[in-house]
Amino acid sequence: MKNSVRQSAASLGAIAVMMAVSAPAFAQTPAAPAASAEPGLDEIVVTASGRDKSRLQSAVAVTSVDAATIANFKPVSESEIYRLIPGIQAAGTAGPGGNSNIAVRGLPVATGGSPFVQLQEDGLPTVLFGDIQFGNNDYFTRYDASVERLESVRGGGATTYASQAPGAIINYISNTGEKAGGFFGINQGLDFREARVDFRYGAPIGENTRFHIGGFYKVGNGPLNNFRVSNSIQIKANLTQEFGDGKGYVRLLAKFANTKDPNYTGAPALATRNGNTVSNITPFAGFDGRSQNNYSVYNTTGLFLNRAGTALERRDIDGITTKQFSIGAQFHYEFGDNFTVDNNFRWSDISGAFAAPFLNLTRTTGIIGSTVNGGVVASLRYAAGPRAGQVYTGTYVDNNVNVRTNIRDAGSIANDLALSGKFDAGFAKVTARAGLFVMRQNIGMDWHVNQSTREVSGDNPAQLDLYTAAGARLTNEGISGYNNNWGTCCARDYDLSYTNTAPFLSLDLDGEAFALDGSVRFENVKAKGGGTQGGTTITVSSGGVNLPALLSNSVREVVDYSRSYTSWTAGALWKANANTSIFIRASKGGRFNGDRQTFGGKFTTTGALCTSAQARAATNGCTADGVTPSVDFVNQYEIGIKNRGNIGTGRYSVEFSLLKADFKQSTFELSATRCGGAAGGCIIDSKYRSTGAEFFGTLSFGAFSLVANATYSDSQQLDGTTYRRASYLPSLTYTVSTNYDIGDMVTLGLAATGQSSVRDDPGNVYPGGIIVNSTISVRPVEHLEVGLQAYNLFNKLDFRGNGSNVADVTGANSVVLTGTPVVGQTFLGTLKYSF
Repeated sequence: MKNSVRQSAASLGAIAVMMAVSAPAFAQTPAAPAASAEPGLDEIVVTASGRDKSRLQSAVAVTSVDAATIANFKPVSESEIYRLIPGIQAAGTAGPGGNSNIAVRGLPVATGGSPFVQLQEDGLPTVLFGDIQFGNNDYFTRYDASVERLESVRGGGATTYASQAPGAIINYISNTGEKAGGFFGINQGLDFREARVDFRYGAPIGENTRFHIGGFYKVGNGPLNNFRVSNSIQIKANLTQEFGDGKGYVRLLAKFANTKDPNYTGAPALATRNGNTVSNITPFAGFDGRSQNNYSVYNTTGLFLNRAGTALERRDIDGITTKQFSIGAQFHYEFGDNFTVDNNFRWSDISGAFAAPFLNLTRTTGIIGSTVNGGVVASLRYAAGPRAGQVYTGTYVDNNVNVRTNIRDAGSIANDLALSGKFDAGFAKVTARAGLFVMRQNIGMDWHVNQSTREVSGDNPAQLDLYTAAGARLTNEGISGYNNNWGTCCARDYDLSYTNTAPFLSLDLDGEAFALDGSVRFENVKAKGGGTQGGTTITVSSGGVNLPALLSNSVREVVDYSRSYTSWTAGALWKANANTSIFIRASKGGRFNGDRQTFGGKFTTTGALCTSAQARAATNGCTADGVTPSVDFVNQYEIGIKNRGNIGTGRYSVEFSLLKADFKQSTFELSATRCGGAAGGCIIDSKYRSTGAEFFGTLSFGAFSLVANATYSDSQQLDGTTYRRASYLPSLTYTVSTNYDIGDMVTLGLAATGQSSVRDDPGNVYPGGIIVNSTISVRPVEHLEVGLQAYNLFNKLDFRGNGSNVADVTGANSVVLTGTPVVGQTFLGTLKYSF
């Protein structure tokens, strides 16, 4: 009787929470899909866990997003997939090449990348740090057909089971061929030129052996470009040999990737501004960011000063490119009934480049009459294209950089070893774990940032050359200087390596009604290497014009130090009944600041971290404290409920958490926009605090299914002595997906993703928005599926506040702004044959 009453009360409370959170999102129309309802809360958690508990009985916030859900959504970038995961806050507008800002649970991104979020493939990070400059972790991770599901752990559970992940882990878990089968699929853009082939196949090949292989090949223009800028291939394979006694297995894994995809660098728009409120955003004439981009057929290559500083070399401007080859091995074995050993190893050879035209608007009249390279500018003329040589008369020009950063080496070697023992203590089952994680991450890059001038157009913008009144050309191919666009900070050349060594311990008590756990991780990161930045300016002859070029030949900065710190977490779970659990968790986690610490006066002449006393005294080459900002610490607290049950003939599940956190972040930023208009970069040191809530729910009634998630965060940044709303982070993001099966032949899907308003650094507030996607899939015969998918069905111009800033005032309340909008209305045809 008491159990029945307690179960009913818990179920009704969970339903009420789900309805309260999901109702406002659903009222504004569905949002993007989230994780599938199956297998639901009984699924065993393998990410940041002991691999022996279900989602329902784990005292952490964990979500799985299966391959079918992602296939229905058809995200246009890697980071947009993460909008399917509660707690993850990513605009998803950076494009298929990557370079996204991925925040989590109100932990914003002060500059770029994913400082608190680690991306893993089969339990190991793709790169150690999520915010490597010009090397964010989403460059090197691509969802493909080999992935069975994404699994994400947020909060304290991620803190001690992985290094450099105090906010969240997103793990790409591979299919291993347990069941024979696969598919071959073709995705073809119907209103844009792009084709993608996906495939996978796996099967047992003997009593104890199985394999799986899968991947994709993509080629085309993409929805925003007028020439072929995407050309990517990725293949992943694994081979599993189980031991005859059924106690474990050995698995070999391999990955090959050669990718080239654009990252979207922004578009202009028109808007109204009243005070700090921006509204009525409309497309800019001749450059609609929903369907156009800054890449150009007239700017596919450019001249860049070589690494040695001895010659100009013509290199591609082709977005983000990666070359990857990795091999790995996993070992799992159970010794008797009590002890288990797991080892996960991977070696990776990674290189690539970041090459793109950035966007910034300025008035043409501001350039006319200015002095450039010793001459007074009298006119701007097209440097290429059908109007080459003609005078440019547009109101605005794009005076941002043509950049190419060569990623010579981002390779790594990693190993994660864990030993666990399980014992029955009578009152509870006790599990103790001990392990050691070691990873060496290389970062070798050289930066080339050219001063550039081009027309403002979304239709293959041409570079613009500057001329004097006498007709003397002051630039070549629209470039007025080499390596010097952002000042001496950003002509860089460095080779760094970071070795992260982390022993960890955990203890878990699992009783009939309660579970308790605690774990600690002892981090040590050893940094070595060094590099140079801008020093001497020389003159080079480029196309008959003498132009300045900044060499990376300053006094070499040496890096030779180590930093140790400790992360911990503790949690408790109450098993209210077979369908309900309530958990609490507290944690403190650290993340190491890697290459963003360099060239900031934070190291002594011998490479040690500068102390604050040395910085104040300006001794040993120190101008800034290096010890304090070398590690960012995050304190997190959460309480959550997980529940499932029946509603009439239907089923539901709900997960809801209340969150609180505080943390600090110190990082280098090279954008003048975020540095108060100052060129040459700046150090951003700030403290943050955040409260919020996280929701995930599923509902199914016969042929109808619904999945939803929402994240609310009140994230604040310390500004002087007071806290203000954190920049570039919406208070609310939400996702909903619905599907309806008509018999066995047809499936209809409706999905949408939305968010609330966003504030930028100067305090301007941009409106939120919602985009709607739809799908229809038809299965005319067995094994064959034909589909039509619409992305941004209503062609919403939604900037999501991602990097937006007011570029120019054109009237009393009219402004021109720049930002990166969501891709506009696009249609995709699909054909899939399963076998």
